[in-house]
Amino acid sequence: MANTPTTTMRLDPELKDEAMEIFGSLGLNMTSAVTIFLKAVVREQGLPFDMKMNQSE
Repeated sequence: MANTPTTTMRLDPELKDEAMEIFGSLGLNMTSAVTIFLKAVVREQGLPFDMKMNQSE
């Protein structure tokens, strides 16, 4: 992993803290969680969840 690049992201601090708390309870750190997400994107060839518009009735 000598050639592993560093990536900078801008995140809402409150959102980051909330996510980090959840990741911690799962035994993950931010790097591991983002890596899992990116591997899922590659595997699925898109976002690994449905994106939908909220439709009011």
